[in-house]
Formats: sequence, C-alpha cells, structure tokens
Amino acid sequence: MNTLNKRFVYVIETPTESKELFIRENEMIENADGELDCPLDTILSRYHMQWDDLFDMKAAKVSLMEEDAPDRKMIRSISFENLRYYKN
Repeated sequence: MNTLNKRFVYVIETPTESKELFIRENEMIENADGELDCPLDTILSRYHMQWDDLFDMKAAKVSLMEEDAPDRKMIRSISFENLRYYKN
C-alpha cells in the first residue's frame, strides 16, 4: 500500500459541526477484498471516545476519507439516520 502522500481521516458529521479524527498509517489495513479499512472503534478509543459519544453528538454520518492533497475521496460511510443504540 503506497500511502506516502496520502492521509486518512474519519469525518464525523453532526447537525452543527464536522469533526475529524486522524488515522495513523499503521492503523490502516487491507481487508480480504483488497479494500482499505480501519476499525472505527480503534480510532474512537485513541481519541478517548466510545460509540455512545457518537450518539450523544447526534452524529448523522461517519465517513472514512482518503486525502491526497488537494483531493479527498470517500472510502466508506456509515449513516446514523436509522441506527438505534441500546445500552444494557
């Protein structure tokens, strides 16, 4: 994987703001389908966050983005529009 000029970031979109969580190169993986991926819970943990925080922030969408200055490409996105989170 050639990521010398690339940077990866999770973008959390809420009704009022957008927050970026930067991903270290060693946190990116290539899955069995040959697609780039990064476990969201790993990044949330590094930023001292949990899934609860995304729901508390009223996140609308979380997107894994690849930045190759000046371009930005979405790798995948999770919509929170119809997600429900139940705690025990």
